[in-house]
Amino acid sequence: MITILKKGSGLSAVLGLAMAAASQGAAAECTYSVSNEWSNGFTAEVSVTNDGASAIDGWDVSWEYSNNRITNGWNADISGDNPYTASDLGWNGALQPGQTVSFGFQGETNGGSVEQPELEGTVCGDSGGTSSSSTASSEPDQSSSSASSEPEETGQQCNWYGTTYSLCETTQSGWGWEDGESCIARSTCESQPEPYGVVGEDSSSSESSVASSSSSAGESSSSSSVSSSVSSSSQSSAVSSSSSSSSSAPDGDYERVDNPFAGTEWYVDPVWAEKAMGEPGGEAIAGYNTAVWMDRIGAITDGIGLKGHLDEAVNQGVDTFMFVVYNLPNRDCNALASNGELLIDENGFEIYQQDYIAPIKEILSQPKYSDLHIVAIIEVDSLPNLVTNTDVPSCQEAAGPGGYVDGIQHALNELSDLPNVYSYVDIAHSGWLGWSDNFSEAVQLIGDTVKGTEKGVDSIAGYVTNSANYTPLEEPYLPDPSLQVGGQPVRSASFYEWNPYFGELEFAQDWRDAMIQSGFPSDIGMLIDTGRNGWGGPNRPEGVSDSSDLDTYVDESRIDRRYHRGNWCNQPGGVGERPQANPEPGIDAYVWVKPQGESDGVSTPDFEEDPNDPNKQHDGMCNPEENNEDASVPTGALPNAPHAGRWFPEAFQLYLENAHPPLD
Repeated sequence: MITILKKGSGLSAVLGLAMAAASQGAAAECTYSVSNEWSNGFTAEVSVTNDGASAIDGWDVSWEYSNNRITNGWNADISGDNPYTASDLGWNGALQPGQTVSFGFQGETNGGSVEQPELEGTVCGDSGGTSSSSTASSEPDQSSSSASSEPEETGQQCNWYGTTYSLCETTQSGWGWEDGESCIARSTCESQPEPYGVVGEDSSSSESSVASSSSSAGESSSSSSVSSSVSSSSQSSAVSSSSSSSSSAPDGDYERVDNPFAGTEWYVDPVWAEKAMGEPGGEAIAGYNTAVWMDRIGAITDGIGLKGHLDEAVNQGVDTFMFVVYNLPNRDCNALASNGELLIDENGFEIYQQDYIAPIKEILSQPKYSDLHIVAIIEVDSLPNLVTNTDVPSCQEAAGPGGYVDGIQHALNELSDLPNVYSYVDIAHSGWLGWSDNFSEAVQLIGDTVKGTEKGVDSIAGYVTNSANYTPLEEPYLPDPSLQVGGQPVRSASFYEWNPYFGELEFAQDWRDAMIQSGFPSDIGMLIDTGRNGWGGPNRPEGVSDSSDLDTYVDESRIDRRYHRGNWCNQPGGVGERPQANPEPGIDAYVWVKPQGESDGVSTPDFEEDPNDPNKQHDGMCNPEENNEDASVPTGALPNAPHAGRWFPEAFQLYLENAHPPLD
């Protein structure tokens, strides 16, 4: 939970909380530690531990820098402009004896070095606080607790099943940021509804029903619950696939499973779920699993952060958690909407290793997460760029030292050390790599990249297609690409341009077969992102065209309503197949990698800079007034879209309306 106050605001509240703490006569140990640092910035954490004999009701901590300045923070009200004062947010203000609460922030060094300030505040006792420096590879403090820690005594926050996250109406960011402020608020509850995760041994056991319940602390809010029917054998499988051993234990002590999604309950992101619940009809999908994106170094700790999400997964009692590794140097080398923060020629590969992958691995390695099946989606759209876009200078550089191959191999090497992490490497989609030349070259490049890791073919659980894209699973009225219409094969139509793959399912299955033929194990699995590829609604065709003109025949028969298959930004798709395990042979699961409602990119060239990620730019493919230059057709992008990853309610509503299968 994050609330950043503007300069000068909130001081009276801080003083009031300080007086409350003083009236209790309680004292705490306050510790400042640097968790990450790079050339011009850092992240730090302050822990407040009640080392007294009585409870603390409200706390505040103050400090001052010489050169460093704070840019954003989380889990506290932070006010002032050096000196700074941080106070509790209500839900994390009560500390029982021995209990710890932590908050964090990101800062800039302003030409100086990373500082270790002295902490002050009534709650910190007469001697003030202590400072310590830690790196991304240091051992985590197991005594500290976050906003999502498990409840210990009556009055402490309960887990997601009875916890609500509220966002302000004006927020647009993926984490609630709006012009440097945040309006995510978490409230506690008195009751705990039924578990929220999706369970499924296969597609037949994942038919879900949605019910609503309400929490009863503070303001009332509703949450949806998804329950699924699972056979007793599935439940037994889920139990036997879990391990109580630490992820840092030898590999032989953890029993890996063939499919981390099968027979398990999947994590529900409470931040996304609350946004979905805030939109009309959003309760129909708010209870499903979506991936958590780690798309920059700051994302590891911003908001509830990666650790907070994993704590929530533990509290939910689920088995499977999915997140996205997405921060390669020169990321998104052939587009602008999701340009990354790291550049190869600015030491990007070293920063990627030390300040991005290392802290992710450190968090995942904590023993309390060792029972989770942690699914890592590896670097969306990266390696496919090295197949088709090496004429672009940024992609040419990404094909060399310190680029995509080196970065992905490093990520796989590190993550494969953890036996409960299942990595799936992204392979774009059929509309990109479906042509035979592209397909064979991609199989060679991506296969060799994986084989070049320390554990080779065993470093991954499989591959993922259609991440954040819109290609349907199948074209029900165009089942045969070789069918002759007007004397020409259907695949020669303008929309398909001789690409024989019209849908993701056949593409994914053929990719899997090609990988097995090239030396990968026969149990390699595939994931398909079905979050926005449903293409239902009033414009969905209901049968095959009777036209004898090829392009007319295809345009009237296809469910994919884009102007061109290369159109990727904020398309008018619809919610597709619900997340489910083993839906088709060779497919480990249908998943929602891209959370519905999060923009693909800003639509206007006259945009305001994203304060959290200033590297994101405007891409013409996101502008509804421009054309796809490669195809001379409109981009088809939705208007009024914010920066990539920010909340886009108009798109969310359209995806609900165009859902297929239709939503209940």
